[in-house]
Amino acid sequence: MTRKNRHRVAALLAVIPGLLTIREGGSVLLGLTIRDYTVLPWLLWYNVVLGFAAVIVGIGFWKERAGNIKPATTILALHGLVLMILVILFAFRQPVAFVSIMAMLFRTSLWIAIVLLLRKR
Repeated sequence: MTRKNRHRVAALLAVIPGLLTIREGGSVLLGLTIRDYTVLPWLLWYNVVLGFAAVIVGIGFWKERAGNIKPATTILALHGLVLMILVILFAFRQPVAFVSIMAMLFRTSLWIAIVLLLRKR
């Protein structure tokens, strides 16, 4: 796979879930969607903000901008940190929806794949 193709795949892996996250989180923030599980307001805001970041970073991947690995690793680290926080809260029986943990696990795994794709020589 060429460098250009790796960047294009990374861009799609960042932008599509980012847009979906903005749509879903935005509908909950605006009260258009009510979830039947515990929604953590800070997590909802985090997801929407990082959804926008993913779209912006993904556009940079598409344009093959220099230094795009740094924002990708930052997003990966943030998702990993939030995943750990959610798991700890869940372990201490705090109100955390299992679906939130699984969604963050998916995001973290996705960004691991993106970082590995961008680092491949």
